[in-house]
Amino acid sequence: MLAASVASADKTNKADELFKRAKKLLADHKYAEACAKFEESYQLDPGIGGQLNVGKCYEEWGKLARAYHSYVDAERQAKAANDPRQSKIHDLITAIEPTVPRLQIHVPPNADTTGLSVSIDGQPVPTSDLETAQLVDPGPKQVDYTAAGVKKQKVVPVERGSTAEVTLDLPAKKVDVVEKPEQPEGEGKPEPKSVDHDVPGHGQRIAGIAIGAAGIVGVGVASYLALSARSSYNGALTNDCMGMKNMCDPAGLTATHDARSRANIATVVGAVGIAAIAGGVVLYLIAPDASSSEHAFYVAPTSNGIAFGGRY
Repeated sequence: MLAASVASADKTNKADELFKRAKKLLADHKYAEACAKFEESYQLDPGIGGQLNVGKCYEEWGKLARAYHSYVDAERQAKAANDPRQSKIHDLITAIEPTVPRLQIHVPPNADTTGLSVSIDGQPVPTSDLETAQLVDPGPKQVDYTAAGVKKQKVVPVERGSTAEVTLDLPAKKVDVVEKPEQPEGEGKPEPKSVDHDVPGHGQRIAGIAIGAAGIVGVGVASYLALSARSSYNGALTNDCMGMKNMCDPAGLTATHDARSRANIATVVGAVGIAAIAGGVVLYLIAPDASSSEHAFYVAPTSNGIAFGGRY
């Protein structure tokens, strides 16, 4: 009994020490380190207060989905213990819930989902939950998925309080073809029909135009996001930070953090847009015509970049 009491006291003391270090780190805006310390403290001494500290740290950091889940867990504990803090915790959940971004993942109808697995930023998403919008933190989200042994990846920008959507590129289900029995030669056998082949390179040129147009749209969106982020950031410095980066009040910290997040998203979207424009131009220029069908080249986007090929 005495040994158990001593071990429990040691855990409590270590948890208190971690809490104090986490509180100081949070005051210095060292969010990553602070939240990790709050998590360690909570693991050593689980409780409603510890979970609320974890949620507050993530909320100030801008990791809204993680903060939301921490508050929900704290409310569950409070209800189980009939704790008087239930109503205040519920108010925290009500306030943060509209700001938490969502990511809706779509699986095309009639898609071959054999062995399908999906993850967001490395966190697996059960296939049974794919029809439900996933709560995520603001910023670019990396969606990795595997189906029929093929791995693919998409990056989706997600903003605070918004719902982004992404459709997985999956192969269609194979349809079994029932072969008709062969008819005796010369009896009801249709005459072979001539087949008109597409003009060489037509599809490739159309694909090049489409990819280039998508890239132009992406660059436009990136420009808008960058200008919006710069305006918001400057406005926050003037209104909530007394014109200095290290003098921001809580509202200024939130506003400048959101502005930096939008600027990061703009950078990612702009880079993807420029790459798409370049790929579209190359795809269009190297498309074969009728006179070069015997020496056709092709370019196709892949999950790792662009693939080149052809025949001589």
